Amino acid sequence: MSYEIGYRRPPESGRFKKGKSGNPKGRPKGSTNFLTILETELNQSIVVNENGKKKTITRMQAMVKRMVAGALQGDLKALMTLFEILRRTGKFEESGEAFLPENYKSVLDSYVSRRQKAGSTKLTKTSEI
Repeated sequence: MSYEIGYRRPPESGRFKKGKSGNPKGRPKGSTNFLTILETELNQSIVVNENGKKKTITRMQAMVKRMVAGALQGDLKALMTLFEILRRTGKFEESGEAFLPENYKSVLDSYVSRRQKAGSTKLTKTSEI
């Protein structure tokens, strides 16, 4: 039985030897990717002051606390980010009670437009002075 050399059939001398890599200087073992590095950074502990007491929490916990605090203080971006996270994780559907009305997007849009109008009237009043 003769072996035909051609497309996808290299000669014996051109094949990789058993146990030898075709890419000897490839990715080194133990190298980390972006998500692994991000996870280790977010899991590192930091010390924060909470109600006058020092507390050790992870960086991710600190980020969540800051986002929730910003949403409670009226930061629209933080509030919308929290709503989107809860929606994507299915937390709105899990609770038996309706957390948001059906038309919450129109309510938020009207609120934003009222805030923008209020901001523009403040600018015109201060510019007249």
